[in-house]
Amino acid sequence: MADTTLVATEIIRTIPAVMRLVAAELRKQQSQLVPAQLGVMGALAERSCNLSELAEFSGVSLPTMSGTVSHLVAQGLVKRTRAPHDRRMIMLELTPDGRAQLDHLGYHIIGHIATLLAPLSDTDLTTVQNGLVTLQKVFPPWESIKRD
Repeated sequence: MADTTLVATEIIRTIPAVMRLVAAELRKQQSQLVPAQLGVMGALAERSCNLSELAEFSGVSLPTMSGTVSHLVAQGLVKRTRAPHDRRMIMLELTPDGRAQLDHLGYHIIGHIATLLAPLSDTDLTTVQNGLVTLQKVFPPWESIKRD
């Protein structure tokens, strides 16, 4: 039986390496974005949401998310709009430029990771894929998180 503490330790050891790769690829692409901003854009690519939802999903405070969003708005990558169902609520969504930049960066980041995975055997790739599917049961992706 696998030791959950050892598995958790390996997850924690692996995530920073993946994020360093993402940060390096952002620099290589001469992007002004940092991985956290890219994550916000990725979340907004799935659906528009308000600042509170985005902060909760990202696990950061409202002031931190507000600063991140303001930076993305200033770059023309995210826009604020009034919610049609409640004009007091401000919704956030990607602009067409934001979506294009996200697609461009995603293409390069995914391509780099795919290149690193290419030497693995089909068995190892299947193992990695199955492991990630299992992890998503514990750490659900944005699109599976229910709205209130």
